[in-house]
Amino acid sequence: MTKNLHLSSCRCGCAAFAPSEVTQTLDAAVSDAVEASLITGLFPEPLLRRQLLKTVGAATLLGALSSLLPLNTLKAIAQERKPLEKTKLSVGFLPITCAVPLIYGEKLGFYGKEGLDVSLQKIAGIALIRDKMLNGELDVSQQVMPVPLTMTAGLGGNKQSIKVLTILNQNGNSLVLAIKHKDNRDPRNWKGFTFAVPFEQSHQTLQLKNYLAAAGLDPDQDVKYRIVPPTEYVSSLRVGSIDGFFGGEPGGQRAVYEGAGFIHLISKEIWDGHPCCSVTASESWITANPNTFMAFYRAIVAASLVVSKPEARTGMAAVLAQPQYLNAPEIVLDQVLTGKYADGLGNVKNDAARVDYQPFPKYSAAVWLMVQLRRWNMLKEDVDYKSLAEQVMLATDASRIMREQGATAPKVEFGKEMILGKEFDSAKPEEYLKSVRKSG
Repeated sequence: MTKNLHLSSCRCGCAAFAPSEVTQTLDAAVSDAVEASLITGLFPEPLLRRQLLKTVGAATLLGALSSLLPLNTLKAIAQERKPLEKTKLSVGFLPITCAVPLIYGEKLGFYGKEGLDVSLQKIAGIALIRDKMLNGELDVSQQVMPVPLTMTAGLGGNKQSIKVLTILNQNGNSLVLAIKHKDNRDPRNWKGFTFAVPFEQSHQTLQLKNYLAAAGLDPDQDVKYRIVPPTEYVSSLRVGSIDGFFGGEPGGQRAVYEGAGFIHLISKEIWDGHPCCSVTASESWITANPNTFMAFYRAIVAASLVVSKPEARTGMAAVLAQPQYLNAPEIVLDQVLTGKYADGLGNVKNDAARVDYQPFPKYSAAVWLMVQLRRWNMLKEDVDYKSLAEQVMLATDASRIMREQGATAPKVEFGKEMILGKEFDSAKPEEYLKSVRKSG
C-alpha cells in the first residue's frame, strides 16, 4: 500500500506522506530501535544509560564505542553479559609526577571496584617501557607523547596500532639549566650546549627544538642532545655532562633542591595545557579484552578526575615519595603538585596549573606533535596527520566517560593551540608545516 501513497491534502488540511518520506520514517524508526536495543544491552543499568544518552546521545555513543571495538563484538557484549577476560593486569608507569592518576587508581581503590587486580610496574625509561608494551609484557602502559602516535605510524620500526585511552597529565615539565649558566638566560647564546631529553621522539625534544628555533638557533646543528632517563637528569647536570635538560618532574625541582641547576622555564610557559604522558593499550589487546578494557578505562578516568582537583593534592606528596612510586623528597614533590616552588635563582613562584591531570585527549595536540616530527625529519614522509590523530586519540570516548563522572569535557574537534605566543590551527597542518620547515 505504501507505493500507492501520494503527497496530497486530506479533508482536515494536513499533508499525506509521499513514498520516500514513509520509507525514511520507517528506516529512522528501525534505526532508533536497533540503537536503543544495543545501548540497553551494553549499559543495562538504567540511570547510567540515561546519563550517557543525555550527555552524548546514542549516535555519538555508538560511534565512539565502534571506534574501539568491532560492531559484532559490541552486539555480543550487549546480548550476553560476560565476566572480565582478564582480572590480573600488568600496568607500566614511569617514576615521574605524570603517573599520579595510575598510582591513585590503586590507592583510591578504583581498580578493585571494577574487579581488577592491577600490578603497577615501575620502569625507568621511555624506550624500555615502549618495548615492554610492544612485546606484550604490559597490558596497559604510560607512554610519553607522541610515542603512541609514532608506534602506530611505524616510526622506528615495529609498527603496532596503539590507542590513547586518556592523557595522564598536562604541563608538568621544566627547561632546566646548570647553575653555572644562571647569567646566561638568552637561548641565542646557547650554541654548543648539550641538553638531556628522555627520548628522541618525545614532546620534550619537540618542544625544546621549537623553543630554540624560535630564538634563531638551528636546533639540529647548534646544540647536541643526550637521551637520559628522568631519574638521571640531576646527576648528569651535577657532573657536567649536560648543560641542561627538558624533562618531566620532579627532575627540575630536584635540580633546584640539590643546588645543581635552576628552572629557566616551566613547560606551561611555552605551551599551556600541553599533553605530557598518556595511558595506552594496543588495539589488539583492546579487541581481545573488551570487558577488561572498559573496566580499566572507567577506573583511570575516575582517578584522573579526582587528582585533577586542587583540594585532592593535600598529602599526595607523601604518598608519591614512597620508594615503590617516585622515591623523591616529599618537599620536592609538594612544590610540583601545589605550584608554589623555588626556581633556583632566589625566587618563589606560584602557578597552580604547573601540572594538571585532565584526561581528555585533544586532536589538536596530537597533530602539532606529528607535524613537528615531520618538521625535524624524524618522520621521513608526510602522513595524514588528522586521520592519525583520530585513529589514536580516543577523544570521543574519553569525553563520554568524563561526562559520566560529572565533569565537563572540551568539544571533540580539530581546534587551535597557542604555543610560544603563536596560534597553531590543527585543521591546517600542511600550511603550518610549509611556514616553518627549513628550505631544502
